[in-house]
Amino acid sequence: MIDISNLDSHLFEMLSQTSDNLYIYMADLERDFSRWSKSSVDYFNLPGEYIADTANEWVKHIHPQDQHIFLEDIGRIFAGKSNRHNCEYRALNKYGKYVWVKCQGVVERHEDGSLGLFVGTMMNLGVNAKFDQPTGLYTFHELKKQLPVFINQGMEGAILLFDVDRLQRINDLLGYMVGDEVLQLLGQKCHELVGVTFYRGQGGKFYCITTDLDRDKIEWIYQQVKRFGEEVPREMKLEIQLTISCGVAFFPQDAEDFETLHANVEYALEQAKKDGRGCIAQFSGKMHRRTVEQFQLQEVLREAIANEFRGFSLVYQPLIRGEKQQVYGAETLMRFYLPDGSMVSPMEFIPILEEDGTIREVGEWLLNAALAQAALWRKENPDFVISVNVSYIQMLQPGFREMVTRILEESQTPAQSLILELTESCKVSDPNRLQDDFEYFKNLGIKMALDDFGTEYSSIALLRKLKPQLIKIDHTFVRSIQDDEMDQAILEYIMNLSKQTKIQVCVEGVENAEILAVVQSYQPELLQGYYYSKPCPAAEFYEKYFDR
Repeated sequence: MIDISNLDSHLFEMLSQTSDNLYIYMADLERDFSRWSKSSVDYFNLPGEYIADTANEWVKHIHPQDQHIFLEDIGRIFAGKSNRHNCEYRALNKYGKYVWVKCQGVVERHEDGSLGLFVGTMMNLGVNAKFDQPTGLYTFHELKKQLPVFINQGMEGAILLFDVDRLQRINDLLGYMVGDEVLQLLGQKCHELVGVTFYRGQGGKFYCITTDLDRDKIEWIYQQVKRFGEEVPREMKLEIQLTISCGVAFFPQDAEDFETLHANVEYALEQAKKDGRGCIAQFSGKMHRRTVEQFQLQEVLREAIANEFRGFSLVYQPLIRGEKQQVYGAETLMRFYLPDGSMVSPMEFIPILEEDGTIREVGEWLLNAALAQAALWRKENPDFVISVNVSYIQMLQPGFREMVTRILEESQTPAQSLILELTESCKVSDPNRLQDDFEYFKNLGIKMALDDFGTEYSSIALLRKLKPQLIKIDHTFVRSIQDDEMDQAILEYIMNLSKQTKIQVCVEGVENAEILAVVQSYQPELLQGYYYSKPCPAAEFYEKYFDR
């Protein structure tokens, strides 16, 4: 029998009676067992006050088109990306009608990061709510009613979909009350914009309909909303930067029905975010095909992971001592091949792994395999060092530290033989958390490195905060170093700074003897590039650097 003692509470009984439109629930996530208020059991026709297999049972009550909203948001909790649940979707009531609900909750975690008690509420927003209460804007329900009318009347126009970038991060850092206030103020500002109609969507999304097809007018609307996003933090006296992305689709050119048009503007918004966030993108057929291809790749990756990482492989590129021109170690790089044998670029598959959380499983497999291979090479060269790339998203996941230390112990790898390279593919929103991780691993003896140093998001401030033992200068600074005085000055500055602070430097992108000659004049400790070797399989690497 399941222990339900932690779900029994007189306080729960009292809270359950506070409102007819507010439903309370508690869940023991460790045992996957939950308790629901009597009003929610009655209104949503649930099987009982206590429910096992909670998520799967509740999903049955969610509108099929909205199930992904719930699953993605709750998935963030199970993936360790958030301790908060906050989303809006349609749920089926006992009368057979779908009503909009706002679902919020918070999870309690144990000291080891595992899930404990989850407490949540659902607010009934009504089946036909016309206006969004916090912002005063029309609701998404009204958008679904009005837009088909415009199309059926033969009107031409555009739908714009705005989204507050990294809203979840704002909620995590400042709290949901602050996040809600940001959206409320932003929505009120949009409501005051003359000549266009705005609608409140789910989360940080806002829609706008205009019958003006002039591209300059559409750009003007976006710039106004973008300006609102800059004003809101200042007025709230928040030290945050609010960026807003926007997707655009035209009717009836891009679609003549609501569902297709809505999907198309979502594709456009996704493209805007990929273009760097804080951008605007217009829908195109090519964009749709690209989205479908990414979805298909995501399914292939998941299947590969489930089948013992079939299709994944590792290659190694040598790290060369600058002065002696001898091998120091190797950087481990991941490759993925489709069933037909064609290779998928890491620039394509790694963001997908990071987005859906499977980077944790793949990262663990990579570290296991890399350390196992390095153990073989250290038998011939005890000083051999292996370098493994990790992303900021990986390091944020609960249990990352424990995973690294466990694999180190199991592989009997000396800590000083491992380099963890932090890739700079994403903005660091919590440098204090990252600083703690760097200190933890450095105290173990693991060398911490900043990869791609000097690229868009690198900064001296991050260097000061993290104090890595190694920085790898990105190849883009080396490509034209023979002729570019600016690149030469930057390289010289970084080298001088590193020598004063006793940070090792590895210069990437050494492609030929001419570049090597220039780079060596700055006396970097390590070198890497095609001049020595392209990334190659373990057997080929052994043949080049050991079998002599």
